[in-house]
Amino acid sequence: MLALACAFMLLGLVALALAMDRHAAHLPQALAGHRARRALRILGCMGLAASLACTWAGMDGAMAAITWLGLLAPGTLCIAVAMAWAGRSRGGKGPRG
Repeated sequence: MLALACAFMLLGLVALALAMDRHAAHLPQALAGHRARRALRILGCMGLAASLACTWAGMDGAMAAITWLGLLAPGTLCIAVAMAWAGRSRGGKGPRG
């Protein structure tokens, strides 16, 4: 159940990252509109909620919340590094340019 929670968390974080202005440039033009980014925000929140539900289903109360928060930190770092790498590998502008 914890592996499923990790998968939902990563998918939710990717959707939330792609909903941001900076990372929406990685999307095809058809998906870069306001409505698509709003859908990505909703999908990201649903992914994080599903991740929390999976964690809660596999553990009890406080331990589930601590485990979920513990998974959130490296998951966020993983997505941040992947987005930064994707921007540079496609010839996009870096953080200073």
